[in-house]
Amino acid sequence: MANVQYTENLTEEQLDAMAGSETLRHQATTYGLTRNNKALIKSTNRLRDSLLPKDDPKLAVPLLLLIAQHRSLVVINAEAPYVKMVSEQFDRCHGTLLQYVEFLCSSVTPATAYAQLIPSLDDLVHLYHLEPEVAFLIYRPVMRIFKCQGRSEVCWPLDIKEPIGSDSESEDNPCKLVLDLGSPKKPIMWSDLLATAKTMLPAKAWNSLSPDLYATFWGLTLYDLYVPRTRYESEIAKQHAALKVLEELSDTSSSAITKRKKDKERIQEALDRLMSELYKHEENVASVRARLSREKDKWLSSCPDTLKINMEFLQRCIFPRCTFSMPDAVYCAMFVNTLHSLGTPFFNTVNHIDVLICKTLQPMICCCTEYEVGRLGRFLYETLKTAYYWKSDESIYERECGNMPGFAVYYRYPNSQRVTYGQFIKVHWKWSQRITKLLIACLESSEYMEIRNALIMLTKISGVFPVTRKTGINLEKRVAKIKGDEREDLKVLATGVAAALAARKPFWVTDEEFGMGYLDLKPSSSLATKSVAANTTNGSAVSVTQSDSGRVAQQVPDSGTSAKEQTSRTKLADAKHEKSDNLLHSKSDPGSTKARGGSLVNGSNVQISATSAVQAGGSNQRHVEDSAPKDTAETEVQP
Repeated sequence: MANVQYTENLTEEQLDAMAGSETLRHQATTYGLTRNNKALIKSTNRLRDSLLPKDDPKLAVPLLLLIAQHRSLVVINAEAPYVKMVSEQFDRCHGTLLQYVEFLCSSVTPATAYAQLIPSLDDLVHLYHLEPEVAFLIYRPVMRIFKCQGRSEVCWPLDIKEPIGSDSESEDNPCKLVLDLGSPKKPIMWSDLLATAKTMLPAKAWNSLSPDLYATFWGLTLYDLYVPRTRYESEIAKQHAALKVLEELSDTSSSAITKRKKDKERIQEALDRLMSELYKHEENVASVRARLSREKDKWLSSCPDTLKINMEFLQRCIFPRCTFSMPDAVYCAMFVNTLHSLGTPFFNTVNHIDVLICKTLQPMICCCTEYEVGRLGRFLYETLKTAYYWKSDESIYERECGNMPGFAVYYRYPNSQRVTYGQFIKVHWKWSQRITKLLIACLESSEYMEIRNALIMLTKISGVFPVTRKTGINLEKRVAKIKGDEREDLKVLATGVAAALAARKPFWVTDEEFGMGYLDLKPSSSLATKSVAANTTNGSAVSVTQSDSGRVAQQVPDSGTSAKEQTSRTKLADAKHEKSDNLLHSKSDPGSTKARGGSLVNGSNVQISATSAVQAGGSNQRHVEDSAPKDTAETEVQP
């Protein structure tokens, strides 16, 4: 009725098209339906007229607010005895909200009419008590019509190519942006919007975030960061092929000629529109990137607590939005990549991925609904895909990461020395081991939701994970057990995951191939003596130091050390690590583990808060198979 298609399981082509223009998105989600279908247009107009009659009262906004509020109350007021049922109710309500907001945005035109219809951002949050992510979903189209004073044709987030006046510094002032809808509403300044955004989060959150970055993140869309050129070209080629087919028709009857003429006009119109929108899209992405490049230096530079930047950014921005929809999941990964490629000061890319995987991923898997964990899996897939691309070749790493602030060793100091390629491979190994452990912990849990969510997560990331043969075999064993479960839905999911793992199996590599010579892999018992002797001769021990400035790791030559001394030193390090863990559990909450000094964890398997939280919740967590190798460099986590 609303001519709005909502599909959670989008194909790769459809998901790619969601980053495109309105025409491209429509053709990707209508499943062959004509854009100008008379029946759809008629039903859409009737629905709009029912919700927005010329005479008051209008039902559109009250219905919008009720759906948004009900989404928040589903979990609290649910009478269903099973978590699975509550999860399904939440997902249905959330999908309805997404459809309804898209319907309002497309049917209430122009954008100024939509802006006059809905409440202000402040009212959405404080009067109607909507969550920030829902409030920004509703208000995002309004943010895009804030205009720069003196340049009414330039709307946020586009960049201003030329200075407005003689004072070039005033160009960066957010107060220059204004939303003027005419009477009776008074103009809204961009500074007012930032002030409202600042009231959405606790005061301590702004020690590690800025309102400018927060508003920018929630205001942009996938359309602003990425041009799916391949998808545009594919659709344009389809239109050209359709024109060629029409020209080759030989029917010369008057009715056939008339029909061909109308079809040609329709196809030519779509073709011209796609080519024009591709050009506008490329201009938009270039302009937005120019604006972001101009503003990036002030986003995090004034934050007093730089150690918590990534944790706050994940908690306040990434997780609420990457679990909102599939396009939003891709957007979050793109936004992080944009922060990295722009060289944003104090945003450490390596630490971002480390906090994501080692501190927050397992709790998120355990508390997501079915659709949310699928979106989270898509975000993790995009993140890992980029990380594996950087790891694939040293020349790629040096070109895209070697000189970026996001790979600074001391991430309090963006201009400090960079993480080397070998160090990145070691920390990459740790991420792979950590993902394996947390997935196995969920798959072996007695909780239904944890098992199901782990299977869904594995399905979403199967294109890039697992990478090593031992990891894949370990996961296959757990999935095979679930295939014999009495619960049919788990059996179906496990069968799909098993097929995905089997398809990925030819691409698995050995641990040695993954390490590319940079890893000190755990030797087998039969080769222990030879390994110790070799290490004594070659002498390359890794010592991880942590200071207030946050050092990653140093390669320390140790060629003169005997095997006995090396073994003694290893035992001392293990005892120190165990003592540190004991202090950690006694002095801090199980849900928050902190490493002082802000160091990037390198090449180790660190026990973190997520593991403790799952154990406390009764999950049956176990370690990976003994055959899975570990990096010998253990990192001390200070309480």
